[in-house]
Amino acid sequence: MESDAEDTCEVCATILDIYTAEFEEWDDEVLGEISAVLDGDCRHTDSIRRAANFDRPITDYPGRLLAIKKESNQTATRLGLAEVTPEGDIVFDNVSTTPMELVARSDQPSHPGRGILPDPEWINLDTVLSWASRCQREHGDRCSEPRWFKGVEAVDPEWLVDVVQGCVISSPAKGTKYTALSYTWGQCKYRKNTEDMLKQLQQPGILITGQFASQLPPTIRNAMDVVRGLGERYIWIDALCIIQDDLESLTRNLNQMQLIYANAVFCIMGATGLGADFGLRGLKGVSHPRDLELRVYELANGDKLAAGSLSLDPSSGTKHSYYQRSWTFQEWLFARRRIVFNHGPLMWQCQSARWYEHLEINPQADEKWAMHAQEKFGPSPSVWSLMPTVATFNTKSLTMSDDAPKAFAGIQAMLHRVHPGGVLFGLSEFFFDIFLLWSSLYSDIDRRTADDGNDGGLPSWSWIGWQGDISFPYDAEFRFIQPWHYHEHKIGFREPVTEWFAVKSPKATDKRKVRSQWHKYKMKPIVGQQSETLEGWNRRPFDSQHHSRGFKLPGNEPTHVYFHKSDSPQEFRYEVPVLQWAATPALSEQTRYLFCETSRLCISITQEHVISGVQDYERRVQIKHKNTIVISLTMPSSKLAVEFLSQSSRNNLEFVAVAKGWSTWLGDDIIHEGDKTEGTQGDQSYLRTPGMNPRDCYFILMVETINDIAYRRASGEALESWWDENTESEAVQIVLG
Repeated sequence: MESDAEDTCEVCATILDIYTAEFEEWDDEVLGEISAVLDGDCRHTDSIRRAANFDRPITDYPGRLLAIKKESNQTATRLGLAEVTPEGDIVFDNVSTTPMELVARSDQPSHPGRGILPDPEWINLDTVLSWASRCQREHGDRCSEPRWFKGVEAVDPEWLVDVVQGCVISSPAKGTKYTALSYTWGQCKYRKNTEDMLKQLQQPGILITGQFASQLPPTIRNAMDVVRGLGERYIWIDALCIIQDDLESLTRNLNQMQLIYANAVFCIMGATGLGADFGLRGLKGVSHPRDLELRVYELANGDKLAAGSLSLDPSSGTKHSYYQRSWTFQEWLFARRRIVFNHGPLMWQCQSARWYEHLEINPQADEKWAMHAQEKFGPSPSVWSLMPTVATFNTKSLTMSDDAPKAFAGIQAMLHRVHPGGVLFGLSEFFFDIFLLWSSLYSDIDRRTADDGNDGGLPSWSWIGWQGDISFPYDAEFRFIQPWHYHEHKIGFREPVTEWFAVKSPKATDKRKVRSQWHKYKMKPIVGQQSETLEGWNRRPFDSQHHSRGFKLPGNEPTHVYFHKSDSPQEFRYEVPVLQWAATPALSEQTRYLFCETSRLCISITQEHVISGVQDYERRVQIKHKNTIVISLTMPSSKLAVEFLSQSSRNNLEFVAVAKGWSTWLGDDIIHEGDKTEGTQGDQSYLRTPGMNPRDCYFILMVETINDIAYRRASGEALESWWDENTESEAVQIVLG
């Protein structure tokens, strides 16, 4: 029997009321002074003591206000210490880290809760079946042929695992439905498919019983059981469906990895544990029980709140964990439908929804998820369509560091469908001169090396030869400056200064021209060749008041602003061609050397020069000549920046020019009377405002030449007037390795 205190508990009533807020609304309420909230016989008193995981026990804050909030586009709530402003606004200054869901009640049809309490040990596969069925029934082409995959020809894997016969088979027919497994191999040793084993693996039953079956790691065995339990017959598993010692088979599969995962009916993501020996936990009669920690907090009148465990997956954050691996990042990226075995509740993700076994389905949440899921691989080629993918991939781990091109091969093959001319070692050929100026302004990066300490054949000029978070230049001559960028340093690319050629070796005479075309399309509106817009593009008149916003780009203002139908809010200064997804362009040969003829500058740092760092940018260094910043560089790491700054004299620093443009990183520290740059008035002088005073520049690479091959060491800009005065009169031949 419920107590009178529970029947009239205002705290519990307030908690329940906040769950009635609309999904898109933000709502918060004060529960009361903590000493009062914890006083009484209602069940919430004990629950709140356990749920409020602040930096100290909640009882240490008796006089503080306790509040609860629901953020917009969420249904979960959090407790927090708060204050109320004179205007009546609630300000949180210490918020509990764990979101809580209100458990649904079948005895109250209009109850606002949507939480479910699943079995902590065993997964109900009927739930997964219902998800798959609902996706097929309601989502249609949104999931079976999403925008980023529309028209792409289906792939038929060479080999599949038949979970009914228990063996490896060649694909039985074109368009055969199959599933796929994404997991980490880890450190465990187990047998894989080889040329010697292939015939044996085609014997029915070999993967179910017998010696070979017993040597399969639990994750693979469990995945086969899941597929069988869900009524599917075939699954693609890399260890069994790629002939590991057949280089041709290995290369072919790596180059179509994105298609293999994208074409799967669904993918099983083994995202827990340090390797394939962990298994897919929670499958009754098949695998070990899982340990699903859901903490339940009781309220008045039988209501309950549920929250996930505060403990993390023991493997998270280690280089062997699923979410830290480069290979699994690619597999995750392309899977259209995912069944995710996490440390927490089982999860389904598709292009239209994200469902959890501990939550009822929420159509509004699905709409938000669908918008996010469709964002990847926009059809218009640009720095920004590639940057999130590259930056995330490059922070992941590889057992063999020089495997980076192989792990990126599937992503690169898909990017060929977006970037005219293709992608060379992760750099768009269309924007090649711009992409060469990638940098590590915000994070340290390290050179990738093979086990023997050599570079493993990875070029220094590509980000793929380095490990860490990188970024591509924000070219303000292409995309209009966004609000968050107004007070940041800015750069703009005007024209290339050389042509690049891809070569197989430093002495090779057979050179393939890199198909850099951005400048051609940039010039069309300027020289009056732009009478009609390209397919998918539109334009509107340029509005200087709207687009300048305190920063005026050097040169003449454009007459029009361009935007693409796939992402109309994004505005550009010129348009670029958009490829058809259904087309399958030939992949560029990935050659590690580049050849060009360009201007070069070799200098020695003398007493005339001052080397210094840049405030707020620990990897940025600059060289001043006569109190003018003439070179500004981003070093690969803060350590290398410190080393560069610590040497009072430097001999034979070598720089090569890549493109022309403008930069706010260069120029005088003081704006003098005669400087007409915006921001000066009368005969006064002012300190330079970061990001507001552009100077004409060359975009450069600092290189080190070893045995006639130049290796990238940093990237940046050089003041154009100073560069022209000091460089050699004739262009020199450069081989970048």
